[in-house]
Amino acid sequence: MSLLRVSSVLLSVALSFGSVACKSDKGGAVADSGTAAPAVVAAATQAPASEAGRVTGPVVKVNGEGIDSKVFYAELDKITQGGARNIPEDRMSKIRENILNRLIEEELLRQEVKRQAIEVGDAELAAEFDKYKARFKGDEQFQNYLTHGKTTVEEIKDRLKATTALTKLLTKLGKLDVPEDEVRKAYETGIKMYTEPEQVRALHVLIKVAENAPADQVEAARKKVMDALKKVQKGEDFAAVAKAASDDAMSKEKGGDLGFFRRGVMLPKFEEAAFALKPGEVTKEPVRTPFGFHIIKAMERKEERVKPFDDVKEQITESLKNRNTFKARRELVEKLKAEAKIEKMIKD
Repeated sequence: MSLLRVSSVLLSVALSFGSVACKSDKGGAVADSGTAAPAVVAAATQAPASEAGRVTGPVVKVNGEGIDSKVFYAELDKITQGGARNIPEDRMSKIRENILNRLIEEELLRQEVKRQAIEVGDAELAAEFDKYKARFKGDEQFQNYLTHGKTTVEEIKDRLKATTALTKLLTKLGKLDVPEDEVRKAYETGIKMYTEPEQVRALHVLIKVAENAPADQVEAARKKVMDALKKVQKGEDFAAVAKAASDDAMSKEKGGDLGFFRRGVMLPKFEEAAFALKPGEVTKEPVRTPFGFHIIKAMERKEERVKPFDDVKEQITESLKNRNTFKARRELVEKLKAEAKIEKMIKD
């Protein structure tokens, strides 16, 4: 096992908002928020049902604009795996309700984007798609995501277009503005987040031996590590000794280089020894850990450092904008719902 730090690969491939619903009944007029009486009503007659008990046509009308049942059931099938998952009815009812509510919200936002004459150009959308695709480690990983996520490039672009349009709408409404004093306050209150801890870059040679190994195996490992240590003490290049003798497959080809690490990453005994060394120093005796015996050489040290405000200003601003986006979206949706006429053709 390597002593390399444990890292987590965060791959956030989910977007802020759901798919843009396909629409039918395009002849329906969008209600004017100043004239339409707020109403959420059930349809007088239910749309005809298919042999599977599913309705056809619109599942809901929002200010006269229909959301097609195909969109609703496509979303439902993604969750239920086309009915293969056995989900209790009370939970299924909640799932259906959540899908329908999300589609209603997206349609309300689509209508408001149109009313406010917000547009997303082809070049702008292409740039957003390139940024989105750059999150993946190559085209193969992206194609795997499309397959396992049961989505398409066009669906992703639809979501990106809706998200970008919403951002532009909220910006136009002045909901995403972040004053610099607010950014500075966030910096000062979260100063620990912008503090780089003390770090050491070290090389090591590992001679493996189990913690509970028999005495003869421990002695054999100790002899091997002492031979390597003597070579280093006589002036041989540490990296060359590591390549020849180390049992750490992850680092030996790099001359035992573990890179920079902070406290709390390595095993306690290894960490204590590494941070006690000055750059260029080597442990005088092997260090025993559950992995075996180590020889450690400190290469560089970085003292604790607080990142300057200007270095993280953009990062903090973006974080606060994201926070404002969720809040502003929720408030806008509530306002639009209160002013809308919503006719549900199915029970949610």
